[in-house]
Amino acid sequence: MNSSRAPSLETICEFSRPFFPGCQIEILPRIDFTDFSKHGQNGMRINSYTKQPQYLTSFIIGHLKKMKRRERKHDRQELFCIGVTMADIYPGSNWNFVYGLASIDDGIGIYSFSRLDPLFPNAEMAGPCTDEVRILILKRSISVFVHEVIHLFGVEHCIYYLCMMNGTETEEEMDGQPLYLCPICLRKMYSAIGKEKKHFNVIQMYTKILELCKSLHFKDESAWYENRLNLLNITANN
Repeated sequence: MNSSRAPSLETICEFSRPFFPGCQIEILPRIDFTDFSKHGQNGMRINSYTKQPQYLTSFIIGHLKKMKRRERKHDRQELFCIGVTMADIYPGSNWNFVYGLASIDDGIGIYSFSRLDPLFPNAEMAGPCTDEVRILILKRSISVFVHEVIHLFGVEHCIYYLCMMNGTETEEEMDGQPLYLCPICLRKMYSAIGKEKKHFNVIQMYTKILELCKSLHFKDESAWYENRLNLLNITANN
């Protein structure tokens, strides 16, 4: 995540926290893929279309499993270990690329933000982002990250309402996806949190997300959360 156009991992984590009340999100030490490439251990190849390096997902997932096992020694219950990268990734020789891949049974996921940049694969030659592009990349990255972590809780794609958990296949669909959960998926997350339900307060969740949306200049999302909070507060006062 050391690209000049990379979204802030700290900001992504900060935005994610309200969606998972009672859970702690910790940023682990950075992994340098080039350390493994010297020994041919990372499955690196050059993509025939983009002419950019790509890394094999199975290598990364295997390394994350080892990291998760090491962390178990510290008297903490770890739910998931998730890797994010600005490098392009692929799951096998017959694949062109993949945005991400998860092993739900192992609680492991790896997600690439490289193709979320509208200038991919020439993003690095473009230099620093404009404010508009920076906001777009950050919003896409937050959406992908929270969406995929919710999958690790066992929640599938939403087919009922406009929702953060809708499936997407194109950039247009991705940009049309909201940064909120529909009532059904919100209830699923309430059930999935389990023993931490005492922390699951929707008004507190929405209030924190609204603060973050305003600070990050997510205008449409700010309007939605503000309107929803007004409705919830009216209901609570009646």
